[in-house]
Amino acid sequence: MRTTRARQLGLTMAGLIFILAFIGIVVMFVVRAFPLYNEKMQVVAAMNSVAARPEAASMPERELELSFLKSLQATSNIARFSDRSIKDHIEIVKPEGKGEAKLFRLHYQATNELYKDLHLMLNFDRQIPLQGNASGTGE
Repeated sequence: MRTTRARQLGLTMAGLIFILAFIGIVVMFVVRAFPLYNEKMQVVAAMNSVAARPEAASMPERELELSFLKSLQATSNIARFSDRSIKDHIEIVKPEGKGEAKLFRLHYQATNELYKDLHLMLNFDRQIPLQGNASGTGE
């Protein structure tokens, strides 16, 4: 009688459970992180829309805030910013040197629950230069 050693091929049950658990954790992370990433991209698009306006540098701060809100509401359903709360998040930074542009700065924090008391946090702090002439003379 011949005895041959048979090689085991395949995946064990423990290996399969480990792989499925890992895939589940990655999927849970992506599902929870995507809304924060999507919100960030929509806010950046709204900021770029406001900053690209030819008269943006000469607009008053309140008008820039309202323009940002209008741009944001036209493209998304983000309820984080309202008419009252927007002034806490937007700042117009005056130029330090001659010939520099005014900066449109937006800063806020957003969180999303990952699992029970673990949260993902988006710390958004970005500034972009405003187009146009800050003096409003059109030079």
